[in-house]
Amino acid sequence: MRKHKIMGTYINIGNEGFQSARNSDMCKSYWASTGAFDAVKDYIQMNFEGLKDDIIRMLSGERCSVDPTGFQNDMSVIRSRDDVLTVLIHLGYLAYDWNEEECYIPNREVAGEMVNAVKATNWRHVIDAIEKSKQLLQSTLDGDCEAVARGVDAAHDEHTSILSYDNENSLACVLSIVYYYARNNYVIHRELASGKGFADLVLIPRKNVVSPAIVLELKYDKDADSAINQILRKHYPAKVAQHVDDLLLVGVNYDKDTKTHTCKILHG
Repeated sequence: MRKHKIMGTYINIGNEGFQSARNSDMCKSYWASTGAFDAVKDYIQMNFEGLKDDIIRMLSGERCSVDPTGFQNDMSVIRSRDDVLTVLIHLGYLAYDWNEEECYIPNREVAGEMVNAVKATNWRHVIDAIEKSKQLLQSTLDGDCEAVARGVDAAHDEHTSILSYDNENSLACVLSIVYYYARNNYVIHRELASGKGFADLVLIPRKNVVSPAIVLELKYDKDADSAINQILRKHYPAKVAQHVDDLLLVGVNYDKDTKTHTCKILHG
């Protein structure tokens, strides 16, 4: 009999079952929902001190600062954004970096549960963007530049009340949300450059997923061709080629005056 710790809980499985799962490569992570999280959903929806902004950013792969020292270890007394984030850390829905004093969503399975929590709120714009992300990924794989541009336009418009338009980091955050569905088949790497005007999203197919890798470059007030040229100039295809043979290069530009996006997609 083997004893395994999963999400903080020990379970026993028979040796035969363990060998069968391992040999068939069918071992999967899972998340057992807790009743305690139901009590936290209401606090998430209250949007303490911009909590909604923080949840969106963490869903897009970012981290958020948090001060857990003020929490009184009482679920019935939650008065601030930090209290809610601290409760989520205690429940295992967020991880905590002691050195940086930041919290973040630790893995894909927990991110899925966070999305379920968001769906239980009235955050309609966020929910719509996540639900449309499947079609946006397919449009990208199909090379449909106009559909991708329209999808990013729609998501960007919906998030203007939460994220600043004229900010490269927020633009990259929007892209991470609209490509949320891709996390099912891809490992997503987000790299923000130190200079002005761009942020990169690199999608590497997960093991046993037959699909091209995607390198996406965002430009600010330039054009989609400039985004593609920057991908080539920085040799991103060579960096990604070690993982896959098939590669899509996606350039997206945001025009500050028209508040619209253009897109260009090439095979690498």
